[in-house]
Amino acid sequence: MSIFQRLQLPAVALLAVCLFGCSNGNDNNNNNSDSGGAVEPTLYAGAASRSLLPTVSGGREYLQDVPGWPVASALDPNDPGVFIPVWDQGRVDVGNGNSDGSWVHDDVRVTAVALAREEQRVIFLTSNTYMHLKSDVDEIVSRVQAALTGDWAGADVLVSASHNHHGPETAFGPNAEWYEMAAQQIVAAAVAATEVVEPVSASVASGTHNYGSVDQRDPRIYDSRLNVMAFDSVETGESVAIVVQWNSHPEVTLGWEPPAEAAGLDEACAIKGWKGSQCTAEDRYFSGDYVSVLETRLKAAHGGEVAFFNGALGVLTGPLHASAWVVDEAHPVGDGMTVPEGALPLTECDRSNPYECQAFAKTESTGTELANAVNALLDGAAPMRFESIDIRRQEFYSRVTNLGFRVLAGEGELGWKPMQVYTCSGKPFTDETCENAGQETVTDPVLTPLLGYEVARGDVLKTQVIHVDFGDVGMLFLPGEISSELVIGLPEDFTTAPPEKYNEDPDEHAVGADYTIPGHYLSLVDESITFVVGLGMDEVGYFVPPSDYRLQCHALSLSALPGASCSDLAARGLIESPTWVGGITCQKAFDDPAFLASLGADGPAVQAVCYYGQMVGAEIERPSGHYEETNSAGWDLVDDLWAATVALFEQP
Repeated sequence: MSIFQRLQLPAVALLAVCLFGCSNGNDNNNNNSDSGGAVEPTLYAGAASRSLLPTVSGGREYLQDVPGWPVASALDPNDPGVFIPVWDQGRVDVGNGNSDGSWVHDDVRVTAVALAREEQRVIFLTSNTYMHLKSDVDEIVSRVQAALTGDWAGADVLVSASHNHHGPETAFGPNAEWYEMAAQQIVAAAVAATEVVEPVSASVASGTHNYGSVDQRDPRIYDSRLNVMAFDSVETGESVAIVVQWNSHPEVTLGWEPPAEAAGLDEACAIKGWKGSQCTAEDRYFSGDYVSVLETRLKAAHGGEVAFFNGALGVLTGPLHASAWVVDEAHPVGDGMTVPEGALPLTECDRSNPYECQAFAKTESTGTELANAVNALLDGAAPMRFESIDIRRQEFYSRVTNLGFRVLAGEGELGWKPMQVYTCSGKPFTDETCENAGQETVTDPVLTPLLGYEVARGDVLKTQVIHVDFGDVGMLFLPGEISSELVIGLPEDFTTAPPEKYNEDPDEHAVGADYTIPGHYLSLVDESITFVVGLGMDEVGYFVPPSDYRLQCHALSLSALPGASCSDLAARGLIESPTWVGGITCQKAFDDPAFLASLGADGPAVQAVCYYGQMVGAEIERPSGHYEETNSAGWDLVDDLWAATVALFEQP
């Protein structure tokens, strides 16, 4: 979407996590539970959740009538849910969906998990929404901390979103009245979790799960790890919370149009005044996607709350091109990727691969099999020793090279609270060299005369990476959509294997030794299991390495420079192609004075192609296979986050 529009046991490779009896050379793996007679500190946990859906007459009684997630045989795969013509909060759009969300299929919730050990306290908040930008996270954290009392005053609060594409809009011009209500619900969940903390035992397991998700951009490398933590009441043995981390966009039915009859579309359009192409239920329903199915299934099996954290879902991991089928004894999940012979598709459609057909049946299957995989892991989970709740943070700056983001920031259309952007005097960007530019805007030589837009004066953002250390288990909060290879690394044969092994469209991307990344995050941690949390405390878009950036060269980009042309720049080897320029070239054009000087009089033209490239890609045209660059804050993100994460783990 344009940034302006806005069973058999499942395939789980069970890893027995021995936190007491085995060692990998990590000092955290200490199985001496005696510790000189010291008593192990008690771990406390509490959890609570609240709905984030808009209200009708001050409440959500309509949830009693929504389809929700019954067993597959009882689910109508085409029913978008209860039609709601008017919300208390006014028009509420669907995040990365359509305007004017008017149906509710199932609940969309925020879940809080509060943990305490001795004087250490943390509250994890995960909302099943599109995203929370840093300014909005800062507001939420401030409100939660203001509401905490007693021993919880001053507790750390860590926020993430699942990136659900069927929840209320939170990014591009969200409804401020809805967001105010949602923030109150988030605060209420956090406070409620602290009020029910009790002594708990903890267990952990890690495996893999491939069903319902694939990497959709070259190189095709998928972090299929599935991590699970469970907290059970010491007194009753009942579940307090189950924490799940997996990797996939919650967008199973994105772009699918529910049949008119199932949606009651004629009546709905007459009530809403939708005509022509506007008369549709496509992406106009609220749903928690597969995350909601997971919550429903695990709560039914265990009770308590379920907190889902999405991990490496970027560039581009998701369900849209993943096969799914009717899973039964004769047609099990298997490896999650290979459709068993004779398996039935979940529904019918006109796609060439019937197993990719979209409907709520596919959502149900994806979430149910994920829940089955979690249950299989829980059956073999090992006791988890909480040695600490230590939290480290590393803030960093990164240039906003995406001019579209600066337009939205300048227009006040990016997030709930104003996005904070900075001007910096030179690299490295630090607190000493950068200052907050506030909401100042400046004219642009192309956009202002053509469209009347001004852009935010600030062209640098500030965000952070966070690590939570429990001992031999940790959590790594990353501020956006991270690719799998940045988490687990590239395969050993990546540079020597035929390009077709890891690329479906090798002509469209850097391949082999030309595809470079600075490192991978799991190489930095000192723990057996890491819950990687994408969209952690911020969302700055896709993290695409500059080696694979391709930005469209378009005449519009050069319109303020008479005589310059894309074909001429390419013919003289100044950009890579008549249609695109590469990310490394753009980095050098802005950060390497010697390189810029070598371009001579062509320097401004190369910079202009880079400067407008992401926005042109979003609004006009882009190189094939390079959508993600148009929804990324900048081409420096991968390098800047890596440097910050290295610095984080170098902290004493």
